[in-house]
Amino acid sequence: MQNKFHGVVSLLLLFLAIFVALRSLSNHSLWLALLYLVMVGLSSCGILYAYCTKCSARLDNCSHLYPGKLTRLLPQREQGPYAFWDVAGTALLLGLIILFPQYWLIKQAAGLILFWALVIVAVADILVFVCPRCNNKACLMCPSRLTIEGRN
Repeated sequence: MQNKFHGVVSLLLLFLAIFVALRSLSNHSLWLALLYLVMVGLSSCGILYAYCTKCSARLDNCSHLYPGKLTRLLPQREQGPYAFWDVAGTALLLGLIILFPQYWLIKQAAGLILFWALVIVAVADILVFVCPRCNNKACLMCPSRLTIEGRN
């Protein structure tokens, strides 16, 4: 239960970071903020499809809770090891969500600091509390894959 709490909290922190970015973008242009909102929505769907649909824990033990439930709405994929394109697509889409607003966030120091503080705390929460208790052994962030013993 604790990893689900941290999984949900980490997602909330990421959504707060996205809200900070949206606020910063809307100060420059409402259209820019709407474009970013559409990018976040489409990228999130892409991440769910590229990464979450392959997770072996997604249906009954998703540590982030909601993404596992949302994957039920997407086409089924074989669960197991992630292909290069699954990882590359996920990284590209995450990068788009995080990097797109940087130009406008830099112009507002408080927004930039808050955005990155939220992202860093969310990632730390995931790495410290969620990943060690996750059942998806194929995930690239699985601690057993990252240790020397896990590679034997």
